[in-house]
Amino acid sequence: MLALMDDARHSAARKLSNRYISLFVVWAVAWAIGFGILYITTGAGAFDVVPTVVGWTVFAALIIGAIIWSTIVGISAAGDGIRGPSQLQGMLYGLSWTITMFMAWLLIAGLQRNGLEGDLLQLVYPGVYVFLVGVLYLSGGAVFRAVPMYVLGGILIVVACVATFFGYPTHYLVYATVGPAAMLVVAALMAWGPRRMRIGS
Repeated sequence: MLALMDDARHSAARKLSNRYISLFVVWAVAWAIGFGILYITTGAGAFDVVPTVVGWTVFAALIIGAIIWSTIVGISAAGDGIRGPSQLQGMLYGLSWTITMFMAWLLIAGLQRNGLEGDLLQLVYPGVYVFLVGVLYLSGGAVFRAVPMYVLGGILIVVACVATFFGYPTHYLVYATVGPAAMLVVAALMAWGPRRMRIGS
């Protein structure tokens, strides 16, 4: 009976880990394409092929899609054999993404209304979001005992700070390369790494 209970627990943990692996991959794709397009819209180097409005529209669509997927992943953790505290943790964590990102948008909108514009606005928008994503990953890693997720959170916080120092428009290129690379590495570690690296293990 104990063996069956242990197998059931590990099976539920594997399912949850797989959901968050998909979350990392979705965000990696959204960042690589979204920030890459924003970098191209700036006309940096030899690139000047995408209108600014188109670039921001594509970026917004990708980020909104990733946020929706994050919410679905968190709420769906309530199923697949996960009950009790773990069910509540997954649901609240998923909802925290939507709440945090929406309120971050309101915060930046308030700053913009009070005079934030130009290159500074270009730096603040992604900087705030990436920093908050890092914090969310830190909290997720702590809640679900997922070391790679926790490490990724720390990396993204550092990326947000470093990219901001690079300034506009190079910071877009930093976000489009370093961020997705870190996410994919963590996803690989969670998929094929030691058991202790997986959520709930």
